[in-house]
Amino acid sequence: MPDLEELNGPDLSRQHVVDHGFIQSENGKWQLWACIRGTAIGRILYGWEGDDLESGPWKPIGITARADSSFGEKVSPEETIQAPFFLKEKDHYYCFYNSNGARIMRSANGVDFSRYLINKNNNLLYKESGRDVMVMKEDNMYFSYSTVSTVARDGWKYGFVILRTSEDLRKWSDYTIVSSGGIAGNGPISAESPFVIKINGYYFLFRASSVTGKTYVYQSDSPYHFGINDDSKLVTILDLKAPEIILHKGQYYISDLADFQGIKLAKLKWILE
Repeated sequence: MPDLEELNGPDLSRQHVVDHGFIQSENGKWQLWACIRGTAIGRILYGWEGDDLESGPWKPIGITARADSSFGEKVSPEETIQAPFFLKEKDHYYCFYNSNGARIMRSANGVDFSRYLINKNNNLLYKESGRDVMVMKEDNMYFSYSTVSTVARDGWKYGFVILRTSEDLRKWSDYTIVSSGGIAGNGPISAESPFVIKINGYYFLFRASSVTGKTYVYQSDSPYHFGINDDSKLVTILDLKAPEIILHKGQYYISDLADFQGIKLAKLKWILE
């Protein structure tokens, strides 16, 4: 947790490092951006830089982004920008995040990012995104997963993971619910921080719960179906929160929010039966 000086929240015990993303920049260094909540102005994005994945602590580089009302991002009643996710494609680096909808930044070097204007001079991908957006590219299709919290007519709160697809980042499909319920629960914070990765022909969804503080991993042969009130695709439960998965030089790594005061990284080994 960095010292934000005048932007420190009124209660530092409730100022948390939460959803985050990693990217190796053009200069070979690693960039880590994370949402910090509970600050004096709301949620901001903050960054660190490291020389490699197995040594630290990484160098803090300061606030990397704040919500900007000129793009329609949420600044009232408090600033809200969160859940950065990075994707490198060809000669560009992309950062997906949510602030009053799913949005995108772009960089030529993986360090300096700015809003990427794609629709009507705006960086909005689509409005009804929920939060914790992550994007997987397969063949010529972008798969965008996010978590949604809603309230039913009977007053019960409900959380689930949705998927939208696009061929060009501009036109997006309607949403499909790909995961909800089961042992991880149905509440508004039971299907958070989705992360999907393809291994050996199978898709794995990492779905975090703020109720249990654990992550539930589902295996499927389709990127569209991981189980609705059904745990038949559940393969393991991990004692960590909101992980990101990194593959670097043949080694997988997995992150963890730990005590919400920093981010930890561990090696990840896959045992596929």
